[in-house]
Amino acid sequence: MPRKKLKKVLPSHEKIKEQKLLKIFGNFLHKREIWSLSRKKVVGGVLVGIFVACLPMPLQVVLVTLLAIYFSVNLPISFLLIFTSNPLTMPILFYFEYKIGNIILGNTDYIEFNFESMYDNFDQIAISLWIGAITFGIFASIICAIFVNYFWIISVKRSRKR
Repeated sequence: MPRKKLKKVLPSHEKIKEQKLLKIFGNFLHKREIWSLSRKKVVGGVLVGIFVACLPMPLQVVLVTLLAIYFSVNLPISFLLIFTSNPLTMPILFYFEYKIGNIILGNTDYIEFNFESMYDNFDQIAISLWIGAITFGIFASIICAIFVNYFWIISVKRSRKR
């Protein structure tokens, strides 16, 4: 069952509550729903985690925690998935999102997108980057949620056949 495998891999309720940055949420971390390993809560956690991972912003941990609490989805799954955007994947992700944003906005005057130009021309590229990030985040989170939902159902059906 996927639930048993997830219990082995995911951090415990206590470990997440010990995070200094998450102490600002206080008693909201005691909501039972955000720790549930039901299929719907896990799929919701995937949606929230992947979406926030695609956003070009600092402190994604705070946003993902707020959204997981608000939508009552699995917090550990959401929390772990934000680390798919890390220093190794961010440059590629931001470049891709910038290109998507330019396509959506119809911008043809591309600014060379690298770390130097990003900081020097951030006001010019921010709109394209955010439009692309939101669009890509929605698309990627839906695709990932569909895959998780499908594989969860297949896994449960196989275990019931045994």
